[in-house]
Amino acid sequence: MKKILITPLLMLVSICLFAQIKLVDNAIIKAKTEMTFPENFNPGRGGAPGDGGGFSMPRDMETTSTMYYTPNFMKVESASDFGNNIVITDRLNKKTTTLIEAMGRKTGFYSSDADEQAMKVKSDSLRELKKDSLKAMGLTFKESKPEITYVEETKKIAGYTCKKAIIKSKGQNGETNESVVWYNPEFKISPVSSAAGSTQGFGGGRGRMMMGGIQGLEELEGFPMEYEITRNNGFMIHMTVLKVQTDATIEEKIFEIPKGYDLKPMSSIQGGNGEGMRMIFRQ
Repeated sequence: MKKILITPLLMLVSICLFAQIKLVDNAIIKAKTEMTFPENFNPGRGGAPGDGGGFSMPRDMETTSTMYYTPNFMKVESASDFGNNIVITDRLNKKTTTLIEAMGRKTGFYSSDADEQAMKVKSDSLRELKKDSLKAMGLTFKESKPEITYVEETKKIAGYTCKKAIIKSKGQNGETNESVVWYNPEFKISPVSSAAGSTQGFGGGRGRMMMGGIQGLEELEGFPMEYEITRNNGFMIHMTVLKVQTDATIEEKIFEIPKGYDLKPMSSIQGGNGEGMRMIFRQ
């Protein structure tokens, strides 16, 4: 009997072929997100809900979202009892439009890549100032990249066999956060470089509006299908993908800006600490 010899190089090529993840350029993703807010949570200015210092939100909220993704455009539609949001990113013209329908009003704002970059620079500057303040108080911590641990467990989600991963990251306060993520190892969303519409595996850029703010999602060896975030103050997010259409045919008219919204440039409503968003709801 002849022996078949497999060289290390051939083995490496075979492993790479089997392990290769499909990059998707066109996709429609439907998901459900359940959120629990801390007690006395009030996103408006002032103290507790009902004191006239902002608007009240329910303790628990469920949102359904649909994301349409192409190389040139991205659109995220979100609906909940609290209101409806639409975010449309036009990578060709480097522009992002955010539409908000709540409290009987249709408002929104638009921004350019330059606006997004300026916000990032400001945010980075504020973060550095905070670090300097903490250092002055003798409080320091080392920044570290998210740590991903892959677990040999599987789960069926939206018809796909998904694998489990645990992502650990450290917040600005030095607290280590741990999130369980179930991912589909068959594909990832193709990354696109743009300040306003960047996405890395659907976890970065505007994709975070649907997929949450977990650091390290873009590094997963596949597409995130379900995750849960919990914090010590009672805040919780649980996201589950309900349906995935890869290589979907998406007409460009789906990305057109609907009429009837009072649109303003982001620079005219932007304030510190998210004040711009609060202004929209107070109008």
